[in-house]
Amino acid sequence: MGLRPQAGLLFAATLLSWSASALGQGADAEVRIDQLQPPSPDSPFTRAEGPISEFDTGIGYGFRFTADYGLAPLRTVVETGPDAGERKPVAHALLGHAGAGITPFDWMSFELGFTFAAFEKGRDDLRLNQRVPAGKPGAGDLRVGAHFRPYLSKEVDVSLGLRFWAPIGMPESYLTGNDRFFRLELVPSVAGDVDLLTYGCTLGLAPTFFAGRDGDRVATSCAAQFKLAPTVSLGVEPHVALFAFSTAEPGAQSEQAPGLGKADIAVQFEPLASLSLTFSGFQITAAGGPGLGNAPGTPKARAMLTFAWNARGEREVMAREPEDRDLDGVIDDYDGCPDEAGSKDNRGCPVDQDQDGDGIVEGDACPHDPGPPSDNELANGCPDKDNDHVADPIDDCPDEPGDDTTGCPRHARLRNGDFVIEPPIKFSPSRANLGKVDQEAIVEAIGTLRANPKVKRLQIKLGTRRSSPVLTDRRAAAILQVFNDQNVDSAQYELELDAQMQAGQVEIHALSR
Repeated sequence: MGLRPQAGLLFAATLLSWSASALGQGADAEVRIDQLQPPSPDSPFTRAEGPISEFDTGIGYGFRFTADYGLAPLRTVVETGPDAGERKPVAHALLGHAGAGITPFDWMSFELGFTFAAFEKGRDDLRLNQRVPAGKPGAGDLRVGAHFRPYLSKEVDVSLGLRFWAPIGMPESYLTGNDRFFRLELVPSVAGDVDLLTYGCTLGLAPTFFAGRDGDRVATSCAAQFKLAPTVSLGVEPHVALFAFSTAEPGAQSEQAPGLGKADIAVQFEPLASLSLTFSGFQITAAGGPGLGNAPGTPKARAMLTFAWNARGEREVMAREPEDRDLDGVIDDYDGCPDEAGSKDNRGCPVDQDQDGDGIVEGDACPHDPGPPSDNELANGCPDKDNDHVADPIDDCPDEPGDDTTGCPRHARLRNGDFVIEPPIKFSPSRANLGKVDQEAIVEAIGTLRANPKVKRLQIKLGTRRSSPVLTDRRAAAILQVFNDQNVDSAQYELELDAQMQAGQVEIHALSR
């Protein structure tokens, strides 16, 4: 027997009396034990959508498989007569949830999921003159979803999703309803990473739940994972759901539309705990906990083991033939005179017109060194060794990339062969995120490494005095991520942990060999 709608206000009391209400799970048209909706494959959680990282190129894709064991997920009761008592049409169930996802852009992702029952064991019983057969292995519904992210940052990732369940499953396995309805849900979520904490909350909302459509639900899944080590996380994942559950006779439907009618509200609550291991794109998660409530599909206990893999592939770039308008054998991208044929030794320009082959004949301030045109007569046709868009004759720091005014870095300057950084780079206490100015200083040092032939390598020192190993590892990873984003060869830099330096303090030194 389901709870009346007014009894939703007594949700807390329902959970406290779960053992009694669980006996009231019904056996009508939309009874199903497959109430677990796994998240997208790139989520670290068992139900809630997790955060993703921003990216400019490449396509993210992932695969996920969850082995899901439920203890007595379907229980009925004979209320009167000599056979009165609890029965278990499904006493044990082992379900498999397989899913795949693709993220072509960081603001849009798609997912495909499929569920099957590998094993079901139960007992056939009679209830109110209706035959309730024991469940058996079989296929479940196909699920398709899309998620749009209007706002994405490391700390807050907002997603608006849509997911529907195609009724291709087997009612005799209790993996779909007898009436075979399409299930449509709106799936808004919020997630993020804050230092050692990863969190996420997802709402699954079927619009026709409020019209009493049999089997529709409103579900909330939240999760929080605490990183104990770089590869180990411990989490809690509570899940609450309300189901519109009809107790009408099988086949009895509203005259307005199939499945609409007088439905009761059934409750499901599962407070799960999880342990995750992450390495090289793989994640293994073990989760489990009790099931409380009277909704069909609520087990007395649930245990899950999830295997997930995520990766990102680069987009394929179509090659094109380079252009050579003047047919002099020097392609236009490197031809100083693309419309005038010339020699390769003179960058495609006629020798008598342009000595340095930069395409500038009159007013070339550097006639023997090629460079781009400039409105400044002192810089017209002059090279820019450090590639900061300030030509060498007017660049106050010709070997250090800087701003477009003076050509000098704002934060990381070379003085007497070493870097002086203002303001100094320093992590905030108990945090592992680099500030914007700190990242700019590191990027400036990397630019000098590339532009100045005297700087062969960079040495980065990170202070660790009285700092935890986990926080130190995360800080080091944040620094190395900047070098990785800038595509710096690992042979050109080294990171050293210094126990004598104050925790979170960072120094950058220029090495000449």
